[in-house]
Amino acid sequence: MRALFREHSKNLKDGSYVFVAKVGLFDSSHEKLQNDFIKVLKNAKTFT
Repeated sequence: MRALFREHSKNLKDGSYVFVAKVGLFDSSHEKLQNDFIKVLKNAKTFT
Protein backbone atom coordinates (compact mmCIF):
# COMPACT_ATOMS: atom_id res chain seq x y z
CA MET A 1 0.00 0.00 0.00
CA ARG A 2 2.83 2.37 0.77
CA ALA A 3 4.28 1.85 -2.70
CA LEU A 4 0.89 2.44 -4.33
CA PHE A 5 0.44 5.64 -2.38
CA ARG A 6 3.88 6.90 -3.34
CA GLU A 7 3.18 6.07 -6.98
CA HIS A 8 -0.07 8.04 -7.04
CA SER A 9 0.65 10.75 -4.47
CA LYS A 10 1.77 13.29 -7.08
CA ASN A 11 -1.77 13.19 -8.53
CA LEU A 12 -3.61 13.60 -5.21
CA LYS A 13 -5.06 16.73 -3.70
CA ASP A 14 -3.23 18.11 -0.68
CA GLY A 15 -4.38 16.61 2.57
CA SER A 16 -3.86 13.86 5.10
CA TYR A 17 -4.52 10.29 4.06
CA VAL A 18 -4.94 7.29 6.35
CA PHE A 19 -5.02 3.76 4.94
CA VAL A 20 -5.77 0.69 7.00
CA ALA A 21 -4.71 -2.73 5.76
CA LYS A 22 -6.68 -5.75 6.89
CA VAL A 23 -5.47 -9.33 7.09
CA GLY A 24 -7.29 -10.28 3.87
CA LEU A 25 -5.01 -7.95 1.96
CA PHE A 26 -2.31 -10.60 1.89
CA ASP A 27 -4.62 -12.97 -0.01
CA SER A 28 -5.25 -10.45 -2.81
CA SER A 29 -3.27 -10.11 -6.00
CA HIS A 30 -1.33 -6.94 -6.71
CA GLU A 31 -3.65 -6.12 -9.61
CA LYS A 32 -6.76 -6.35 -7.42
CA LEU A 33 -5.15 -4.25 -4.69
CA GLN A 34 -4.12 -1.59 -7.21
CA ASN A 35 -7.56 -1.51 -8.84
CA ASP A 36 -9.31 -1.22 -5.47
CA PHE A 37 -6.85 1.45 -4.30
CA ILE A 38 -7.48 3.61 -7.37
CA LYS A 39 -11.24 3.01 -7.16
CA VAL A 40 -11.37 4.23 -3.55
CA LEU A 41 -9.34 7.34 -4.33
CA LYS A 42 -11.50 8.15 -7.37
CA ASN A 43 -14.71 7.70 -5.37
CA ALA A 44 -13.32 10.06 -2.72
CA LYS A 45 -12.55 12.59 -5.49
CA THR A 46 -8.96 12.96 -4.34
CA PHE A 47 -7.30 13.06 -7.75
CA THR A 48 -6.38 16.45 -9.19
